[in-house]
Amino acid sequence: MNQNSFESVNPNDIDELSPSILLEIQDNVRQVISDKLPQHLQGEKTLSASEASEATDNYDLFEAIFNEVLHRTISSIVSGKHKIDENNLQNSYNIVNNNLQSYRDSHQNSLFKSQPFEAIPTAALMLSSINSQIKKEESWQKNEEGIAVAQHKAKGNPQNYIEHYISTPGDITLLPWNEAQQIIDKFGFTSAKLHLILAAYTMEQEKPWESLFTVKGSDLIEKIGWDKRTDLPKYQKLLEIAKTAFALDCLLVKTVWIEGRNRKGGINASTPVGRMWNITIVPYGQVNTSGKIEEPDEVQIIVQPGTWTKYFLNKAGAESREALYQFGYLAQNVLKIDPYHEELTLRLAIYLTLDSRVRLDGSYKVQELIEIVLPKTEIDKALSDFRRAYDLKQRWDNALKHLLNLDWQIVFDPETYPEWLRPQYTQKKPKGYFKKLLDAKLTIKPPHPIPELIASKVKPKVQQLQPKAKDTTPEDIKLTGSQVREARIAKGWPQTKLASVLGVSQKFISLVERGDRPLSLQQAAFVRILLDIKI
Repeated sequence: MNQNSFESVNPNDIDELSPSILLEIQDNVRQVISDKLPQHLQGEKTLSASEASEATDNYDLFEAIFNEVLHRTISSIVSGKHKIDENNLQNSYNIVNNNLQSYRDSHQNSLFKSQPFEAIPTAALMLSSINSQIKKEESWQKNEEGIAVAQHKAKGNPQNYIEHYISTPGDITLLPWNEAQQIIDKFGFTSAKLHLILAAYTMEQEKPWESLFTVKGSDLIEKIGWDKRTDLPKYQKLLEIAKTAFALDCLLVKTVWIEGRNRKGGINASTPVGRMWNITIVPYGQVNTSGKIEEPDEVQIIVQPGTWTKYFLNKAGAESREALYQFGYLAQNVLKIDPYHEELTLRLAIYLTLDSRVRLDGSYKVQELIEIVLPKTEIDKALSDFRRAYDLKQRWDNALKHLLNLDWQIVFDPETYPEWLRPQYTQKKPKGYFKKLLDAKLTIKPPHPIPELIASKVKPKVQQLQPKAKDTTPEDIKLTGSQVREARIAKGWPQTKLASVLGVSQKFISLVERGDRPLSLQQAAFVRILLDIKI
């Protein structure tokens, strides 16, 4: 902050100012709650969907404390650096309070509002946690101590592994098999979709392990594709969201993961046992005679990402080779896929979303994908029974057709995937077609521009290339800071949104827009795509 009075802060700087204030306020809130309300978090962490109404009084108290700390923090910041009277101090408080609220609102409601995709973590523990939900029958086992555990080992290095456990909310005590199964039974495609949405919100946080964000249940209903469902009233959808969030709050993770090699010996992203998400559920609505909210009008999901994000979603740690920062992009249409009618489509879309950062060329064998997304016995059954083979081929073809309708990019290998084997061919197949299908190859990628954005994150090998006569020149794609800022505002993006999608810091975007830092040619090209800038 400069030496001018607080009310003279340039409004154009508020994107940079608000996040730093927000983080400081959050630190103060945690400290005050710890000192003044020691049972607040513990009480909320034990909520089930039916018990969640009891949190309303606690939530009101939380909000009161938050406002108290907000005023105290801003007063400390302003009065400590500027000589201003009490009236100006109150004005400063009001200005920052309004700007902070706008900043929080932009984060709470920004997903998929101005583009059909979002940045999402794609480290190995994302896939392992998703598999523990949609392949739960295969994933979860009872270990020698009788504890429920789901383990994932790296193919290339079996010493790298990830383990998931189940605990009670607000605790990391590992639950035994019988008790854990009650939580595991709540996992499925709804929890996987919610998991992906929370991961996308997490990408927007500068330091996720220190952040809190709030998501409305009604927004989640729309994002997971339930807004068109007419078989359930809204309150039942909200209760289902609350139950699903409660189950995710019980999911733990432990990692032992070393990736990369350098002078320090590599990146050690190992973590102790910790929560994937710290979730608080707060319902709103009419209280019945028993003091419960049985038919909520709204449900607030308050989320603090787990400490795994410090090891797997840490830009600064990645630059110092002490952590990982691996992410790709989630297409909104993935969340709209109905698992009841298009289960295989959804399984494929989720896996390919998380794998697209690693498999840049999008090349797969059919057998490889089927074995990954379906139980391992499916292929064996199809090979021994022609009726099962026919059914699996139909499911596979329908999944590809649905992905094509959702603008996914699919190219069939002409040698191994002939016309008569492809989804659109309706005539009788020759004998042995199913084995031919398993060996067939295809290229499958998420919708444009996701593959291009992912490719921009990868440093290409140094090659000596001769420039073409019609190559784009630097002048063709150079962008000014004002162009970036005007286009970003027109699209309704905060600086943090653009930073998240580009994989840079919010501070970097601020410097670019002020003209203090240039975009690289590659960054400029993708900013033009993202913000629809016409040159």
